Amino acid sequence: MFFNIILIYSNGFAHDIRSYSEIDDKTRNSLNLVLCSLNYQNNEDFAKDRETLIQKLKKTKPFDEFNSLGLWYVNISRKEEGEIFKPTEGFPPLKVRNDFLGDIFARLKSEYKLIIIDASGSTSCAELSSLDKTSLIILGKTRYKDENSFAKGFLHELGHSFGLRDECIDCEQICPAGKPNCARDKEEAERFWGDLVGKDSRVNYIAGCCGNRDYIRPTIASLMNDADKAEDFGPVNERYLRKIILEKESE
Repeated sequence: MFFNIILIYSNGFAHDIRSYSEIDDKTRNSLNLVLCSLNYQNNEDFAKDRETLIQKLKKTKPFDEFNSLGLWYVNISRKEEGEIFKPTEGFPPLKVRNDFLGDIFARLKSEYKLIIIDASGSTSCAELSSLDKTSLIILGKTRYKDENSFAKGFLHELGHSFGLRDECIDCEQICPAGKPNCARDKEEAERFWGDLVGKDSRVNYIAGCCGNRDYIRPTIASLMNDADKAEDFGPVNERYLRKIILEKESE
């Protein structure tokens, strides 16, 4: 699921943003991920959950190929949570203070993805965005049956934050077709990934994506379809992610 970010404007204040990885603070990262807790009873549970997500990311193509991933987490108190995040009745389920996002940007001096892990929430969603923009991911922990499902759900939402479309037919939310993984028709699909058809046994022209049975997707199984049943993003999505991250690294 995806959405457009909602901001709460207020006066800025400082936050404890720590490097999760061994990358030096002065290193320029092609991708920065910042994990933040919400509704956790203790820091130990949050530490365990963020470890689950990071280890899954590091073992998943193409992220296992990059050394310039900036991994961070932010420490906030339960009182601060109530000041920074405001639940909403609509969608997305949270509003976020703009100065909080600005504080993180000032610390990292770069765009980033903010991953809010809501220990008591049941809704997961992300902005349909791009690598070069700051965007928000919300993970509702209670919707997942186990750690593996939780980690795969994270990868699915992370994919949205880089611009990957849903490859499902019966999606919770309908979105427009678009690059790189959902085409309006076969002609468009041939332009998007036709060079891989016949070269990779998994890639073809499969009916249905973005909630439309007439659209075309590249693979049957992908983390952007049914994440619980998939093991990876699929060749087309991996190529896209590899390309945008390597281009960022070379800038």
